[in-house]
Amino acid sequence: MRISEMKPGKPLEIYITREGYHYRVVSKIEEAGEDHVCVTLIASGKLVFEFRPTDVVDLVYREDDQVWKWKSVQGSIEQLDGEEFHCFTAAEEGETYNRRNAFRVPIEQELTVQFLSRDPERLRMVSELEALHSQTEEFSDAELDALQEDCFCFIDCSALLKDISELGAGLYANRKLERGDELSFVLDTEFGKICCNAVVVRQTESRHSSFKYYYGCRFLETSRNLSKFIYEKQREVLKKVRYQQYEHSNHNGWKDG
Repeated sequence: MRISEMKPGKPLEIYITREGYHYRVVSKIEEAGEDHVCVTLIASGKLVFEFRPTDVVDLVYREDDQVWKWKSVQGSIEQLDGEEFHCFTAAEEGETYNRRNAFRVPIEQELTVQFLSRDPERLRMVSELEALHSQTEEFSDAELDALQEDCFCFIDCSALLKDISELGAGLYANRKLERGDELSFVLDTEFGKICCNAVVVRQTESRHSSFKYYYGCRFLETSRNLSKFIYEKQREVLKKVRYQQYEHSNHNGWKDG
């Protein structure tokens, strides 16, 4: 697929590897040209994300059931009609991409997951106060910010990590989470602690005897040693499969005499 075939208004996933850490952001396509695509400026408040020459940037674009990936594109900030956008330049066409090709390795490890909980009643109250503030200025911005922070809190819950890949993980838990909720967990491995921040992209009822829910999660940020950990787990899985095949082959050979 050519980058010019991307449709304005659709989301574009941007994967960034910087100094061994992996990040994922999503932005809306504003304009697509012959060798470039521009998206809504990636920013948090007044802070605008700036790409570095050493960043490795991949793009993932979805249309219906098809997914395409552009590897190692160049990211920059450009001005179009006086407005700033993030733009990505790709020298080659995108390749058909299947997320499930990312090798998931079974873990079955108990851990503690931390997630951000929202208080709907407090959020509604703060929203009403903000509306009142815009009319009367009865509250200061600092007071409203403090009230906003009180609407959120981090909660720890027990979970079971079912499997993991470089793109995401599957885990069981008894806490009810929704799609879009963010969570984090830490793995203690022979390669050191691996910190993972993720977003819930799928939620189903669990068939596990000890947990009510199963969550499919996509990573937003991970430690640099995640790749080494997964590679070692892959080796262990493949070694076990090969041994089982060897045993099966020997057994059949003896049985058929």
